[in-house]
Amino acid sequence: MVEHQRETLAFLCERGLDASHVLTEKEEHPVARAHEAFYKAGALAVRLGGKAGRLGESIVATALLEGLLQALVAAGKAGTPVTIMVDDGVGDLFDTLVYQDAFWPRLQIVTSPTAEHLDASSWRSLAFPAGSTLRLDLHGAHDGMPYLEEVDGDMALMHLSRAGIRCYARHKQLRRYADFIQDLLALPPGTVDPRLAQPHIRLGALARSRYSALAQAVRWHEEALHIVCFFQSIVTAKCYQRWDEVLAALADLVAHQWPDRQMEILLACGPEEQQPAGFHMSDLKASFAGFTGTQRNALVQVEQIPSLCDLAVLISRASLVLSNDTGPGHLAGALSIPTITPFLPGGVYSKEVWASSLWHHGVTLEPSPFTTQEIESAVIWDDTAVIDRIPPESIVAEALACLTADIETG
Repeated sequence: MVEHQRETLAFLCERGLDASHVLTEKEEHPVARAHEAFYKAGALAVRLGGKAGRLGESIVATALLEGLLQALVAAGKAGTPVTIMVDDGVGDLFDTLVYQDAFWPRLQIVTSPTAEHLDASSWRSLAFPAGSTLRLDLHGAHDGMPYLEEVDGDMALMHLSRAGIRCYARHKQLRRYADFIQDLLALPPGTVDPRLAQPHIRLGALARSRYSALAQAVRWHEEALHIVCFFQSIVTAKCYQRWDEVLAALADLVAHQWPDRQMEILLACGPEEQQPAGFHMSDLKASFAGFTGTQRNALVQVEQIPSLCDLAVLISRASLVLSNDTGPGHLAGALSIPTITPFLPGGVYSKEVWASSLWHHGVTLEPSPFTTQEIESAVIWDDTAVIDRIPPESIVAEALACLTADIETG
């Protein structure tokens, strides 16, 4: 018989929204149990993923994974068996051998079908290392309040995504993920390095060796400025429609500041069936068919890159990424590539939450000239009028600053 003992961790959302929130004696109890379970655990099982298989939530959750692995090292538990489960749709971004090389041999990556309702007891059917296992649910589809649950002697920390990714965004880009892991496990401040507890996709030597062939396929040359663009999004209201103005202004500035440099722009597209009307690959090809920049200093390639790993390899060698608020933009940030993203103003798909890495340079309208109801209506009715109010000049300024830094550092 499976026995369940559940305690809420909802107060961590309050702690995330207000760092001055002091835990009550009642709230300290489940945190103390989580702390004890972490130190006693003979193995960890960590579940990553996104609602309906979304890429972005899987990528952002790697920041919490990196924080957990750091915490194991700081606790003297390096070498603990760790099983990391990822949605099968993003599995080619996670290589067991690469993680073993970065951390320790007793670490493995497994894939499983996207599960939006995976409870603690159902994990028993999955193969984990022997011993007392602490299970940590970072799956983005599990949007409820966090809680601690004991299932036949194994402890599970469930529904951590909302608190760790959304609520703790108030702690700002540098500290947000590290602070959450420390609060969740009652670890002393400074246990987790905030610069390492960030979204991180690890590419191995085998994946990186494919770069030359991939660059040739998209007509990239070594001496050019490589810019990757993601101008699609499942949510139409996040599809900025003034990217043509951004690229034109950026090409003009590049022509004046670096007249000998060519801009090679890869406009990468996702699966056609996931794109809203007007933003299919054929639409984007038509929109940028005549774009050559200033004095023909720009070449645009519109391509679909089916493999996420291949896409990551190309991104990793880019000077800059221009992206709507969409999953591949989070992939770029997790590869430490400067990523310029226009965000809806206010709290709907907010910049505060979804400028997810230290490499994100989010642009929005502050303060918001729109009410929350107006922004929500834009999302419901697939209206881009709100996002299009962001001046192209503000995006170009961020992009130019990033390109200048890239060129000056070689």
